[in-house]
Order: sequence, then structure tokens, then C-alpha cells
Amino acid sequence: MSDLYWIKKNGDASGPFTFRQVQSMWHAGTVKVTDEIRRDGKSEWHSISEVRRHLERGGGQMTVGKIVLAIVLAILILVLLGLII
Repeated sequence: MSDLYWIKKNGDASGPFTFRQVQSMWHAGTVKVTDEIRRDGKSEWHSISEVRRHLERGGGQMTVGKIVLAIVLAILILVLLGLII
């Protein structure tokens, strides 16, 4: 069974969540660096900023910004190749 985690925002704890769920919440912006996290069964809370690098692994979901950037880069490449004016 996977490890489970609890998230505390403004003093209110919710969970448990899988790591992938927490990671998805991070990428969606619903978990912030000011929030706290703890492993299920443990009592010590840690700042999300302490585990941020772990949450940022794996890329996350495509956001509107990432999609727009991909489209702009594709157009730029086509312009540079002379395929579009």
C-alpha cells in the first residue's frame, strides 16, 4: 500500500491523499508553499516548501500556460523553417 499524506491549510487538516494526489494538487495550485504536510500515522508537520522539489518532479498536468507556450514555440519553429509567413 502507498504512503498516505495529510495537508494542513490555515490550521485545517484534510486527507489522507496519495503522493500523486498531493502532487496533482501542487501542480493545480491548490497546495501552496505556506501549507503543511505530514505522513499518515506521523505527528510532525512539515512545510510544503521543505518537500517542494519532490512535488515538482514528474511535470504535472498541462496548464493553459504550457499549452500556449507549446503553440507559440510550434509557430516559431514553422516560421523559422519558412513554412509560414
